[in-house]
Amino acid sequence: MIAEIKKIVSGGYGLAFVEGKTAFIPYTAPGDTVEFSPVREKKNVIFGRLERVVKPSPLRREPECPVFGACGGCHLQHLGYEDEIRIKRESILENLERIGKTKTDFKRVIPSPERYGYRNHAVFKVDAERRPGFLMRESDTLVPFPPQGCLLLPEEMRQAIAAIPPDAFEPLTEIRVRMDKFGAVHFWGLLDRVGPPEVLMEAGGLLYPVSRDSFFQVNRHLASALVELVVSLPGAVRRKLLDLYCGSGFFTLPLARMAVEAFGIEHDQGAVRNAAAAARLNAVANAKFRRGNAESEIGRLGGYDLIMVDPPRLGLPKAVLQGIIRIKAQEIVFVSCDPPTFARDAKALIEAGYILSEIDLVDLFPATCHAEIVSVFRRG
Repeated sequence: MIAEIKKIVSGGYGLAFVEGKTAFIPYTAPGDTVEFSPVREKKNVIFGRLERVVKPSPLRREPECPVFGACGGCHLQHLGYEDEIRIKRESILENLERIGKTKTDFKRVIPSPERYGYRNHAVFKVDAERRPGFLMRESDTLVPFPPQGCLLLPEEMRQAIAAIPPDAFEPLTEIRVRMDKFGAVHFWGLLDRVGPPEVLMEAGGLLYPVSRDSFFQVNRHLASALVELVVSLPGAVRRKLLDLYCGSGFFTLPLARMAVEAFGIEHDQGAVRNAAAAARLNAVANAKFRRGNAESEIGRLGGYDLIMVDPPRLGLPKAVLQGIIRIKAQEIVFVSCDPPTFARDAKALIEAGYILSEIDLVDLFPATCHAEIVSVFRRG
């Protein structure tokens, strides 16, 4: 099938219209004419696989990675970085207008200083032949790392992966790798070594002990800028802070400095321990943390005038949204990496009387279809 790509939408798919149906085709550029084959169909929607570019768009660039288009790690290497930022911006705002029924614009758009080598953490797979790599998009097939390694990883991390002897890989497993604040590279899941129980990370002038499976922001160039941006959003009034998806306390601790008291909820016990340790390490005495599920905890909480949420890609569950609205906090700082679910949740908050006072874009994930939305909602 032949199609002309109109624009790039959420997920990094190229949007086209073919034979009365809407087609979504990855690894395409606006203005491309492409040949594609259907992978799956439902009603009037086709998800396709790019077979060849019949006529390239003027926006198309030669990707820097030789396995781009096969490996699922990147989605937008075939575009220049300025075009990538523009497409992400337009896609997020379109989602807000279409799903969230809100027309707005970004106050700030913060690009990554480096398009490659920015990740401080990754989880990769090992195939039956003990080769490390990432999976193909929407597939269980592994694509081995090219000779130079994955470009999203720092040079130190790529070299460390390349130096691992094949016998250290257990076939059909996954390996976790993280680079700490000192530049040391640590592995978990190898046969010839044992990773440490935690490593020390840094952002916004604060130190964070992070366990093997605990989440920490992955862009080593923008972690501090993200903290500074979030801290700049709430008003300066001293207040009670509730952080519903606090993780290792990444946002809780810097926000606690402008609060009378801060309380973080997190379902991962390891992350809760990390957050409490970080509070002690940074002498943040007014921050407390508890293991719990936001959906079950929110009904028992109240009296907070500032709420911080940085939920998973699925966004805020209905019960959490209802609980937030019931608490009637004066301000909600909302960080999201998924435009459609953010737009859905923004619509619910606005309908409940909140105003989307500011929205910013931080490109934490260059060369991929993802970006971070940072926003603040205030009661009208």
